[in-house]
Amino acid sequence: MARLKWAITRVYNLGNTSPVAVSDLVSILERLLKVNAKRSIMKLPRNGDVQFTHANISLAQRELGYKPKTDLQTGLKNFVRWYLSYYSGGKKAAG
Repeated sequence: MARLKWAITRVYNLGNTSPVAVSDLVSILERLLKVNAKRSIMKLPRNGDVQFTHANISLAQRELGYKPKTDLQTGLKNFVRWYLSYYSGGKKAAG
């Protein structure tokens, strides 16, 4: 069997395109995980800091026909439920 000397790969950014304040993202995760984050809020802009976050999904749309259907809160709730179940031996969480 012949071995490949190289391979072509692609990275696709999947997500929702609606900008979300980072502080809102943290608040959602705090609620779902039932923890308080250690927040250090500083004046913006600082080099490399972002105030809002969202996904650039243009490549996934063009090449895969990707169309987001899940809002951030629902997606994070589903992810947290999976993560806690997977890493805690089946413990259910995220209400």
